[in-house]
Amino acid sequence: MEGRRSRAAPARDQRLGVTVNAVASTAAPAAPAPPTAQLPWLGIVAVLLGAVATTLTSRLTSIGLADVRGAVSAGFDEGAWIPTAFSASQMFIGPIAIFLGRAFSPRRVLLAGCVVYGVSEFLIPFAPNLRVMVLLQCVAGLGSGTFIPLTAAFILVGLPKKLWPWGLAAYAMNIILGLNVASSLEGWYVEHVRWDWIFWQNSILAVPMMFLYWFGLLRLPIDKAFLRGGDFRGMLTGAIGFTLVFIALDQGDRLDWFSSNFVIGMLAAGLIALGLFLLHETTLPAPSVDFRLLIRRNVFLCILLITATRFLVTSSNTLVANFLIQVRDLRPLEVGNALLWVALPQLIIAPSVAWLLNRIDARFAIGVGFSIATAGFLLSTGITSEWAEGDFKVALLLQAIGETLELTAVIYFFAHHIGPADGITFGAIIQTARLFGGELGTSLLISFTRKAEQYHSNLIGQHVLGDSPLTEARLNTYATAVGQLTQGTGSAQARGAGLLVAAVRRQAYTLSILDGFLLAACVGTVAVLIVLCLREPPELVTPPAVPPLPDPATAQRA
Repeated sequence: MEGRRSRAAPARDQRLGVTVNAVASTAAPAAPAPPTAQLPWLGIVAVLLGAVATTLTSRLTSIGLADVRGAVSAGFDEGAWIPTAFSASQMFIGPIAIFLGRAFSPRRVLLAGCVVYGVSEFLIPFAPNLRVMVLLQCVAGLGSGTFIPLTAAFILVGLPKKLWPWGLAAYAMNIILGLNVASSLEGWYVEHVRWDWIFWQNSILAVPMMFLYWFGLLRLPIDKAFLRGGDFRGMLTGAIGFTLVFIALDQGDRLDWFSSNFVIGMLAAGLIALGLFLLHETTLPAPSVDFRLLIRRNVFLCILLITATRFLVTSSNTLVANFLIQVRDLRPLEVGNALLWVALPQLIIAPSVAWLLNRIDARFAIGVGFSIATAGFLLSTGITSEWAEGDFKVALLLQAIGETLELTAVIYFFAHHIGPADGITFGAIIQTARLFGGELGTSLLISFTRKAEQYHSNLIGQHVLGDSPLTEARLNTYATAVGQLTQGTGSAQARGAGLLVAAVRRQAYTLSILDGFLLAACVGTVAVLIVLCLREPPELVTPPAVPPLPDPATAQRA
């Protein structure tokens, strides 16, 4: 009788295997394995391209912001909204993508998102002013924001379990690859072609993505019953709340955080909207997102570990790049040469990690990954103002190995607590943790290093006394050196004093970057301690994750 009732359940309760009660899904009796994509490797490559496109677009826009601002004659404060528009739109569409994916199927939503993304990225360089550019950035963000939650869900829903590590390794590899190859690409575009290619490359990338989504994902009929009775209002409320909080975090450092009424207002409105969203979901008999997942011990710890991993990945990229630009005066293309030590090894590291995860305990892999990355950050604390890009090679290579291992392993371990039954919920959590982890990491690092630089500058300045023989000797050395030059304005003594101030600034900034590496090492150490608290995952029961494939004629009509 129970089997008959289960088979007679409404289609909307079986849609993509997303049950609203994760406890019931894991307790259900074992059923036949879910149907998977006919060409699963195409789906893995689609995950790969979706992750790299999303990450690369966001990072390229941030690195090339000066050139983009100049193209539309925008100032520093106005131009700061260009990258925010893209990332905030991704955050907004994430919860809504859950609803759309369940109603229309991931394949339709991803194909539509791919078209929107490709067209808008092509049009951005033709924007006549800042408003149009920000609008197109929003549209591009809405299109690309569907990639991560729905392709991450595809890994659980559309791939057999033995291929999960390969799909998740593709996701992890391209998050790290996209972040660290962006500097080289932006520098090459600006110096050898045009800044427009920062955006046009994404339009080109959208073409093979459409091909992969078309042939690599399952064709499923539209769920009209869920479309009529689905919780679109709840998803919209959650999307607004997450987006407002994200914007406050993104603009907080520029506006001096709680000194700005705008930041306070955005945070307050966002938290109120999130509270309403949580309240609304708990009152529904069939909520779109099962928040009971979050109170499970291992699930909560996995979310913390994903956030910590995103912070470490951001630290690797941001700290080294900022040091080489601010202290060594390198161009983006030269900075990219150092970051390639993180990006290129991913082509070897990621497949190796995928192979390992089918053979070792994921918890062991997570702990080893965090330990290796932490060792890389500790090695970087030997930094001096004389370091160049070559001095970071060993540290960056350790960070690359550790971060790929930990990110892939923690998501793989996380997936064992959800399974295909909550695949889209899994994708939504991954997307939210990815964006918030990166934003929190960036905001924290920028604020932390800025405060640390001010602190060290003050301490160093207390030892630079005007009547000190050491100070006078240094000034005389500088004055003699610049006095032999014909270029420059002002007296040799004044120009020498300027060089002394610049030396103090470089030293203070170097020490602030050192403190940033120490902070990252501390986060990595705490993460290792969290790994020790993880329990064994429950036995993964995989009821049918998707309805049977429709007849070809039915699929064509859909």
